Amino acid sequence: MQIPKMQVHITYPEIQAHSFWRRNHRELMRAVFVFAAYACAFINIALGGIPWALAAIGGMAVLWIAVFYKPLVENTAIKKITDVGIAACLYLFLLDEVLGGGWSALVVPIVLFADLIVAGTFFLAFFKKEKRNFLPLFELTLGGFVAILTGLVGWNKLDWPLIVVGSVSMALVVLTAALHWKEIKVEFRKKMHW
Repeated sequence: MQIPKMQVHITYPEIQAHSFWRRNHRELMRAVFVFAAYACAFINIALGGIPWALAAIGGMAVLWIAVFYKPLVENTAIKKITDVGIAACLYLFLLDEVLGGGWSALVVPIVLFADLIVAGTFFLAFFKKEKRNFLPLFELTLGGFVAILTGLVGWNKLDWPLIVVGSVSMALVVLTAALHWKEIKVEFRKKMHW
């Protein structure tokens, strides 16, 4: 008995040839960033003075996260907004340490609550599409609660930016619970594997 030849129907699109630069642009940019970071560190060590190379390297890290970083898991707009906001806050702390002045305690909470407002507005405005992507926003909100808690227990000065961070975090949790309690509960159980 002869077995009939099977006809395979290919459903995937053909792989198109790309140039070397297009295929490897992220790796090439990573090499440029790493070279620039090493060059800044070497020049700063050779010349001495304040560690300005840390400010340059931190700025390149924020630029990398904002433009080139694409995670394989949860590569969403909310994740990008929260990642850039956290990177900017950490960079501001670094700048304050390098340059001095003690201004980061005022500026970082402002950036944090602005990031919370942008990410929260995006999340609530496009809830049906974004409900599975709540975890980065949840972590950012938790960071806002920790920030206000540090002010309430006296570890940090309780001023208006910290109060606004706590208020925005609480408002975001209350709004999400009031508008979408059942859906968020289901998504939270999925994420925590309960």
